[in-house]
Amino acid sequence: MRETNELGARIENAMRNVKEDYENALETIGMLKEKMNDLEQIIGQKKPEEATEDIAFLRSAIDSLERLTDSEILRSKAAWKKYEELKQECEKHVLAPPQLEELRTLCKRTEQLAADLLCYSLGLLKQKNTEKS
Repeated sequence: MRETNELGARIENAMRNVKEDYENALETIGMLKEKMNDLEQIIGQKKPEEATEDIAFLRSAIDSLERLTDSEILRSKAAWKKYEELKQECEKHVLAPPQLEELRTLCKRTEQLAADLLCYSLGLLKQKNTEKS
């Protein structure tokens, strides 16, 4: 019984961490997206020679988004690793706590966020390369 309670607590802790990371990422994405949209509007209203500083700020925001993307990919990988460890431990003790399935769902959600960020970042890179041509 003690092992079951301990395992349940570890699963709950993992769920809490994954949820917290996800919510923090969404908040950061929202702030970056708003900043980037504002800068793009400002840049669009200025002459190219007047927008140099704004373009630098936009590039900085894009760099921040790329770092966030890398970070989210690593977080997703770590979440799946933790899930697999806990799943194996549950199987070892012949347990099937419902929280484990919820953790799996949270891992999928985190993975999807990382994939979406990666697609968006790749789109920005493609757009940047097209503009240079």
